[in-house]
Amino acid sequence: MKKIYILTVLALLTIDSYSQKDFHTRKDAGSPGSANSNYDLYLRTIDVDQKAMSFGLTEAEFNKVKDEAYSNPNFILGKIFQDDQLLRSDVPMRYNAYADEIEIKNSLEDASAGALIKDPSIFAKIGSEIYVFIPYEESIEKGGYFSVLAEGKRYSLYKKTTAVFLESKKASTNFAQDTPPSFPKATTYYLVDKGRFLEIPNSKRRIMHMMDSKKAEMNSYIKQNKLDIDKEADLIKAITYFDSLL
Repeated sequence: MKKIYILTVLALLTIDSYSQKDFHTRKDAGSPGSANSNYDLYLRTIDVDQKAMSFGLTEAEFNKVKDEAYSNPNFILGKIFQDDQLLRSDVPMRYNAYADEIEIKNSLEDASAGALIKDPSIFAKIGSEIYVFIPYEESIEKGGYFSVLAEGKRYSLYKKTTAVFLESKKASTNFAQDTPPSFPKATTYYLVDKGRFLEIPNSKRRIMHMMDSKKAEMNSYIKQNKLDIDKEADLIKAITYFDSLL
């Protein structure tokens, strides 16, 4: 994977109908520790019982909805890198979109799990997905994980998946049903331009406005290839092609 680049702090602002976020990628980021197989990758141990209690749910109630908090609830074997050096392979991992953390286990059979340390020099490849940790306003605590969908010479496409917890609600009338607790997820896409995170809007017209510098070429490419840029796979193709024009 190409190295991710660090730029200076950028102010939080709105540009047209998409926003520019103060996340920064890292440029030749120095590792806080030497990259080796003994690097302490665990931030902490995850206690499932404590998780259930923190939501005010019984363990049984929590077990019914907990999978909703993950991009994929299954642990998938992956690799952990520090900068461009492989630290560990065949590590069972999954991304928790509610806690914004990568859960890791020593083996698929292991009942307990830990959280991967949040470090901008460390990234994980879970199956075919690459997750990078990006600081916000130079703060690790405010930073978060993004999955890398495409990387180009200038433009890259990142995805942020988040989940929120909604408590159960009693029906307001005898004709309605109770609403169970849930973890609904939302996805936000970012066009990363030289380290600046530009939130991609939901409107196709506004997405195309972001690529105005190559408007004619992009309109022709999208039409010829019958792309629907509301779909992730087609958005990846569009951004990849846009980057190739520069």
